[in-house]
Amino acid sequence: MLVNDGKVELELVTEVNRRQWQLYGFSYETPDGKFSGYLHATSSEHASYMLEELKATAVLDGQIIEAGSF
Repeated sequence: MLVNDGKVELELVTEVNRRQWQLYGFSYETPDGKFSGYLHATSSEHASYMLEELKATAVLDGQIIEAGSF
């Protein structure tokens, strides 16, 4: 993750334990509108499993006011 002029830039591909993880996007809808997010995974199937896990276990950590803060 890079921070440039207050913008967070995500790597399209990153390496974890000598395996490439690609960036995948997801979207969701609330009464306030449609939003999106991103995650890294090793394949589309892996990304879908990670999204299911996010839906089951996600919690709010708080507002991010600068890179690296929660």
